[in-house]
Amino acid sequence: MTKRYLLVLVLLCSITWAQAQDQSLNSVNSEPSKSFLLGNAAVQVHAGTQGFGLSAHYNFLPKLAARLGGTYGKVNINNGFSFENLNTDNHIEAKLGNVHLYGEYAALNWLRIIAGAAYFFNADGNITMTPSESITQNGFTLEPEEIGVLTTEVTYRKFAPYIGLGFGKGLPEKRFNVNVDLGFYYMSAPTVTMTGTEYLEDNSQNGPILTENMKNYRFLPVIQLNFSFKLSK
Repeated sequence: MTKRYLLVLVLLCSITWAQAQDQSLNSVNSEPSKSFLLGNAAVQVHAGTQGFGLSAHYNFLPKLAARLGGTYGKVNINNGFSFENLNTDNHIEAKLGNVHLYGEYAALNWLRIIAGAAYFFNADGNITMTPSESITQNGFTLEPEEIGVLTTEVTYRKFAPYIGLGFGKGLPEKRFNVNVDLGFYYMSAPTVTMTGTEYLEDNSQNGPILTENMKNYRFLPVIQLNFSFKLSK
C-alpha cells in the first residue's frame, strides 16, 4: 500500500513540475515581479488531531500546489483507566510530531485532492501503572512496592504516506481564509514493549503478543483546521 501512495505523490509532483515549466516557457516575455511570486504563497497555522503546526503553501498553477510544514502534539492523562480489583496510579503520555510535504490538486473550486508523506520525529506513547494499595490472595498480602511498576510503550516507525481531501481553497482569494483537511496517514505496524518490576516483571513476555494483536492499528486519522494568510494580494 505504501508503494501506491508514493506513486500518487510522484505523479502529482511530476504534473506540477511539468506544467509549471510549460507555463514559464510560455511567459518568458512577461516581467517577473516579487508581488506575483508572493501572490501565489501563503502561510498556514493549523490545529487538529495531529496537534498544532505551521506550513508554507505555494500555488505553481491555479489548480496545482505544494505544502511544506510541521506539526507537534502531546497528550498527558493521569488516572485515565481503572481496574475492578486493584486501585492504581496510572499515567498515559502520547507524542506525535512530524515534518510533511503534500501535493494538492484542486478538483473543484472548493475541493482539493491531497497526497504526500511525513517524517515522524515523534510517534510513540506509553502507559505507566503503579499500584496504590496492597492486594491479598490466598492469605498472602503484597504491598504496592512489592507488586512493582508496569510500563507499556507503543512506537511507530518514522515514515508514513498521507492521502486526504481538502475543503475550501488552499490559497486565499484575498488575504485570509479558513479551510479544512480530512485524511489519514498509513503508519507502520506498531511495536509494543512491556517492562515490569518486582511481581510484575514477567509481563515482558506480553509485549510480542500485543504487537501481534495491534498489527492492523495503522490508520492515523487527520482532521485539521487551517488558517491561511496570503503573503500578497
